[in-house]
Amino acid sequence: MKKSLLYLSIFVLFFLFMSGAVTSKIYAADKNINKDIIIKNKLFSITLPNEFKNKYYVKVSKDKISIFHKESKKAGFGGFAFGIKAYKNPSDHAVLPGSKKLGELTDKNGQVYDIVLKHPTDVQYDYTKGTEPPKDFKNLYNHGENVDIVGVRGAKYHKQKGTKGKDLYNKILEKHLTAINERWDSNKLEQENMSYMYNVINQTNNNPLDKIGYAYYDVNVDGIEELLIGEIAEGEWKGVIYDIYTMVNRKPAHVISGGERDRYYVCDDSFICNEYSSGAEESGLIVYNLVENSTELFPQVGFKYDSYTNKKNPWFLSYSTNISDDKWENVSQKTYEERKSTFDKYERFNFIPFSTLE
Repeated sequence: MKKSLLYLSIFVLFFLFMSGAVTSKIYAADKNINKDIIIKNKLFSITLPNEFKNKYYVKVSKDKISIFHKESKKAGFGGFAFGIKAYKNPSDHAVLPGSKKLGELTDKNGQVYDIVLKHPTDVQYDYTKGTEPPKDFKNLYNHGENVDIVGVRGAKYHKQKGTKGKDLYNKILEKHLTAINERWDSNKLEQENMSYMYNVINQTNNNPLDKIGYAYYDVNVDGIEELLIGEIAEGEWKGVIYDIYTMVNRKPAHVISGGERDRYYVCDDSFICNEYSSGAEESGLIVYNLVENSTELFPQVGFKYDSYTNKKNPWFLSYSTNISDDKWENVSQKTYEERKSTFDKYERFNFIPFSTLE
């Protein structure tokens, strides 16, 4: 009897197999092969395309997901391609090189986190085989910029929240609009941490709202746009900035004001250049980095023409982090001009006129 039941079972399975009735699970498994890869921690999940299957290694913690190129990691070259991490405090990621804010996440308790992309700052693949990274490493690296992020356990992720100027500086723009319309004098403007140049433009133009404009630009390349307010002009004045605002701990903050003899520009994509003049005998250019999550301008290099100090050879350079400490090096005119020319690429913004805000 037992043998008869065994033979019957084998016969039924054979019949079902031949008829295709038991292939559904196999087919479902095959379909899973083409599905994207979802990796999650306690706050969010990220998605990798299926093309990366068996080509990546992942490290997960409660607030971070790090993706590595498996081949490069096994070869002993690190293999780190990108990481996504949640930060409660903006200051915690502001000092990290290679970091970029992608958006904000709010957990079920209302706690807000910055969601930050981290890329490697050194070579993480086998450079002995060539200067170009392996294709899979490069694809993983690039995927970090556009990775799909979803909040988990009741958390909500908002892509680009807290990064776009149009969402961050509306009250600042309204204040400047009021100042121009009410024709604030220079004293009041300076008391309000605003450039006196708006008063100058008010006195010399019938339509000052068409002469003063604004632009959004991520000067320090941290993923968060700054607000730049300046004069709508042509020639060497095109792109001149009179006020700069940035975000500090998710709130707008004033960085610096400029004037006729103290002009600011964005140069070489990620520097702030300050052109100043004390008359025909002294003028200069100071190149700054804007520190992330801060209003601090950190000096990179200074160029000074100063015939008061040296009439025969008035060209000076300074690499001091404190430009005012008089650590200036006397150099030849050729050296001065060659090094200064590396910072002559100014961003000539087409400012949006304040008249468009009325």
